[in-house]
Amino acid sequence: MARNSVILQAKGLHKAYRLGRSKVHVLRGVDLSVNSGQIVAVIGPSGVGKSTLLHILGTLDRPNDGTVEVGGTDVFRFNNDELARFRNENIGFVFQFHHLLPEFSALENVMMPGMIGGHSQNALEPRAHMLLSEVGLSHRIDHRPGELSGGEMQRVAVARALMRDPKLIFADEPSGNLDQASSRALHELLWKLSRRENRTFIIATHNRELADSADKVIEMFDGHIKNEQLNQIV
Repeated sequence: MARNSVILQAKGLHKAYRLGRSKVHVLRGVDLSVNSGQIVAVIGPSGVGKSTLLHILGTLDRPNDGTVEVGGTDVFRFNNDELARFRNENIGFVFQFHHLLPEFSALENVMMPGMIGGHSQNALEPRAHMLLSEVGLSHRIDHRPGELSGGEMQRVAVARALMRDPKLIFADEPSGNLDQASSRALHELLWKLSRRENRTFIIATHNRELADSADKVIEMFDGHIKNEQLNQIV
């Protein structure tokens, strides 16, 4: 997909959850558009709906109302099985808590999306090796998560997100549990991947440095988009 073409568009997103007898409205009519190759930071205080928005845009959850198009495809017209297949083939995720499987090596964790997609381990290994080398972990492929540092685990999570070669990647507080040096190294890695490979990153973050270096900053408040700002990246 060409840079600057629209890769994701959301219209009128509403999401509410039942909490006892009350209904908690988390999203209240969110509209947004993201271009291919953009790095978009979603900021705002805790509890304003950042994670809920990412989960819906990434098809991990469905809205009560509204639409999401990814690459021109209206994703919520799919049934759950079709949606899971679309997500596996087109979207990558990096979470604050890396969600690596502790009993598997770094290499096996990276291959997991492909294995879920029905591909053999032999077919997946070359790409998994290449991705771990890309994120600077070619010397750690046989290590399990418990043998890796926090920064290394997040790099494995980034490699796993790239396994199916998605152009759209969501990251929910990816550096939230990292020290400053590891956080900066992770940000630099994401930026390099975006610029060199025209990948789109939508990142929920409290990290001001990360937000300031994004192409677009979306500020949320009380379930709405309060402000959108395009940054001039030098």
